[in-house]
Amino acid sequence: MKRISTLTLFQIVLLSLTNYVFSQTTGIAIQGIARDLNNSARSNTNLSLSFELYYNTENSTEETVTQRSAMISTDAFGVFSYVLDPGLANEPIFAQEELFLRISEGSSIISNEKLKISPYAYTAKNGVPTGSIMPYIGDQAPSGWLLCDGAEIPVNNGTAKLRDMVGSNTPNLQGMFLRGTGVSPVNNQSGPLLMNTQGDEVKEHSHGAGTLDLQIGIEDVDRSGSNESPVYRSGTNAELQIGGETATTGGSETRPVNYGVNYIIKL
Repeated sequence: MKRISTLTLFQIVLLSLTNYVFSQTTGIAIQGIARDLNNSARSNTNLSLSFELYYNTENSTEETVTQRSAMISTDAFGVFSYVLDPGLANEPIFAQEELFLRISEGSSIISNEKLKISPYAYTAKNGVPTGSIMPYIGDQAPSGWLLCDGAEIPVNNGTAKLRDMVGSNTPNLQGMFLRGTGVSPVNNQSGPLLMNTQGDEVKEHSHGAGTLDLQIGIEDVDRSGSNESPVYRSGTNAELQIGGETATTGGSETRPVNYGVNYIIKL
């Protein structure tokens, strides 16, 4: 009985990353030619193939993203097609890791290749590094992003890097402004520490006299012990009194003109 000895992969298209649809299914479109030991095409044959998408960790161990098995039929020329759907939860891994695709028939490894980078389907959409924060005018985060609302981060392979950076929850940036950490080169003032908040503050300042009323004089009659208010007239040995108060103004915080957005963070 003949088996596959070689398999030529002549097209790998990362459809899932560009939201294209191939045969009504999003995923990685894999096409190849199955040949036997004599290099003849395995025409009109059913093949039981295993497709494994994986990457190598920093410790040089393989981490499987997804693995699927399927019965594939070749055409008269030995050509076959299959769409491998890695799942939306794993999509951020495409931007974070160098991925490999291994195809096997039983215990025989047919192909084990690194996915090629297509600049429009791969790099362009995923050029933003994990942990990037940006304003967004939608109320639901797009695929590959989470709202910065303090919610718990889902636990899966696609969120591992973000959880390593920020912990189990997204930063809660509701009603917050962002400020660069470190010391400003303009006014020598410090921003908050990285991933920390900084309380509100008003810069120290003074106020002019405004319309406060000054009353100057000496008491005309000794009314000590009486309930009558003292009477003042101008003269020497003056006594100074300030009447009134500065006007109350403002609200509950100091803020510039602003526009409402949601902040989102990249997985």
